[in-house]
Amino acid sequence: MINKLRLSTAIIGSLAGLGLSAAVAQTTVSGNVAMGFIATSTDNTNKNGSWSSMSKETQINIGTKGKLNNGMNYAAGFSLEYDGPDTASTGMYAEGNYIEINSGDTTLTIGADRIQNGDRHVTNAVGIGYIGQDGLGAGAATTAANSISIFPRHGSIYQFFGAGVVQKVGNGNISAYYVPNMTTTILNEIGNDANATTSNNLSSANKGKGYEIGYLGDLGVKNLTVQAFYTKGDRINQQNIGDKEVKSKNFGVSYKVGDITLSASQLTTQGVQQGYSAVTATPANGELAEELKGKSVGVAFAATKDLSLGLTYAKADSDHVTSVNTEKTVIASVGYSLGAIGVKAQYADVKDFGGVANNDGKAVRVLAFTSF
Repeated sequence: MINKLRLSTAIIGSLAGLGLSAAVAQTTVSGNVAMGFIATSTDNTNKNGSWSSMSKETQINIGTKGKLNNGMNYAAGFSLEYDGPDTASTGMYAEGNYIEINSGDTTLTIGADRIQNGDRHVTNAVGIGYIGQDGLGAGAATTAANSISIFPRHGSIYQFFGAGVVQKVGNGNISAYYVPNMTTTILNEIGNDANATTSNNLSSANKGKGYEIGYLGDLGVKNLTVQAFYTKGDRINQQNIGDKEVKSKNFGVSYKVGDITLSASQLTTQGVQQGYSAVTATPANGELAEELKGKSVGVAFAATKDLSLGLTYAKADSDHVTSVNTEKTVIASVGYSLGAIGVKAQYADVKDFGGVANNDGKAVRVLAFTSF
């Protein structure tokens, strides 16, 4: 049995010299662990996209919440995330950093990886992660992203440091978010580490500003879930005028009928690729000048209270010169709850991966996960 760890403290004090005080606060520590296995098989001529690997994510969350001296609610916290390849990367320290102030149905948030966002593929509800099966077709052709799927992930800027507001409307929330620099690398709290690189708009360290407007809710219809997000920003690489400005549209809807959930989504991203950075070091590949379009439908069935089954069909296109075909993906998935531990497995069959004809492949993923 996994015990929940809760470190609660009553904090009544002041910060020396600043005159800042905190009312009664509650501090908590939580986390999650996920361990998985991935195996792929590529049917291209070279057969060099076939591989297998373990995968993992571990995360610790520290947060506090309470009331301010004006009666408003506040919350603050940060997370340490260690994905498979993390050693001492900035991504480890940019997870779930936030300070929030809440008054009624309105919440002001400052930080990163906290505000509501569209970082989900609603049509793969039972499956593992995104629809795109990254890692197939490695070396098969010089595509825009080589072994990266052209099905767009989300295009959201929520993972970058900025400020935003969330307004509750009926059974949903509308959010607006602004980031001055679309990166997880920022200055320290007093800015005395600023230099010519951080202040130069043409520096590769300055990735431009962006904003995002989003909605998550049911629009007043029971069993309906709607997500709609629009993202707009400058070019990721300010030095390359050939890149497109960031623009993302992410629409998804799901509807539950008894034990069956039907879903559909449409995503478009440009100037983003998949991770707000170029996949290769060669600008000629034009990854940040690329527009990706993805459509998908899905069905999920709750067979029992512990067992769920899912089926997803998706197709994607890119305007890159080497991606002339439509990438098609079919995913069959199963999820089972063991109480404290959950297990998922999925099988994906992909045709024309990366938009390259006959660049086909298959992927199997298994994931065990728990929270504490």
